[in-house]
Amino acid sequence: MSTQNRNWKRHITKALTILLFFMVFLSIIQWFIIQALFGFGTEMLKDGMVRQAPDGVNREFIVNTFERVKMRFTQLPFSFITGQLDLRKLKAAGEYAIVANEDETWEADEINNLLQILNASVGFKQETE
Repeated sequence: MSTQNRNWKRHITKALTILLFFMVFLSIIQWFIIQALFGFGTEMLKDGMVRQAPDGVNREFIVNTFERVKMRFTQLPFSFITGQLDLRKLKAAGEYAIVANEDETWEADEINNLLQILNASVGFKQETE
């Protein structure tokens, strides 16, 4: 009886070990997919904002802001742990972008406000002139 019990435990241990490796593999693949989707989404939003940006908006500042956000996001989870990325502010920026772009056009104030929120989410302080 004791030998059968040990064999059963050994088989369960092997199965759980294989399952653990499989889950780690899936989480790594999931992380790369999330990063690719986030990169794709930020590129689409950046290109749309640059194309539709009216006078009074610095197009280079739009590009720089989105590059900062992408850089911080690729450093996750360390950028979140060290406080370099605030996910609540990033979520608020996304919600603001959806509401501000309901009419499918960007105004200068909407873009500038969104850029301020995005810069605040990554801890970037714009120098005042």
